[in-house]
Amino acid sequence: METIIEVKRIDLSPLKNKIKDLASHQKFLKNQRKTVHFIGTRKIEPKDAESQHRSNREELRIMYAAYGILRGKEFSQIENGKPLFDRPTYTLDDVPIWRFKEKVTNLVNKYK
Repeated sequence: METIIEVKRIDLSPLKNKIKDLASHQKFLKNQRKTVHFIGTRKIEPKDAESQHRSNREELRIMYAAYGILRGKEFSQIENGKPLFDRPTYTLDDVPIWRFKEKVTNLVNKYK
């Protein structure tokens, strides 16, 4: 006897598009941060570009983690194993960033 299991498909395209937009903005900010070998037209001050880059980097990390979890990967497969994480597997609880787990779970619940 065959059992049919209904699988709910999650539409991840809005999250994926947000990640793409933010990643392309990061490339723009990288060039704007330069002070010595700058190429092009300056549209933002280097110190402002640096602060935006730092805040976007944290937001991108959260979005990448949520995207990976929604695709069914373990958190230890998503994050790279830095020396801080010498264990082969680690969870969201092991991340030392303040409120990281809460932000990732909120984003996962938003797209489920």
